[in-house]
Amino acid sequence: MIKLVRIDHRLLHGQVVFSWTKSLNISRIIVIDDLAAKDELKKISLSLSKPSGVLLNIFSVSEALSKMPKVEQLKENVMLIFGDTKSTLKFCKGYPKIQEINYGGIAKKENSKQYSNAIFLNEEELNHSKQLKEMGINLYMQQIPTSKKEDLTSKI
Repeated sequence: MIKLVRIDHRLLHGQVVFSWTKSLNISRIIVIDDLAAKDELKKISLSLSKPSGVLLNIFSVSEALSKMPKVEQLKENVMLIFGDTKSTLKFCKGYPKIQEINYGGIAKKENSKQYSNAIFLNEEELNHSKQLKEMGINLYMQQIPTSKKEDLTSKI
């Protein structure tokens, strides 16, 4: 069962991943990122970053879409992590069952607007987010399970 869909430019990030996996009893993390799926060094780095006892898969968007029927059959609690809004949108268009997305970390860059202490969206990312919103997906910002859940859907 998919328990959390998250966007975080850091993908697997130390305490953040540990706190979410513990809070939601996650037993499998699926990183969906085209660049990471092609980069053996990145894959090794990510596998070293995951909590012990938690399974990790790293897929491109197209690979992940093809594997979703199998993922749906898993008896495990699953967390999907995307590195950016573009991949998330592409995935959600191909898999329209996602109902909400946690915006955990999107880095500050030139011409980006701040929406929370860790969420900065440029025009392209804002456009992707608006398309996700138009698909009926609830968007919210929350760093860790114990921090306040902030609505993003109404701010964009």
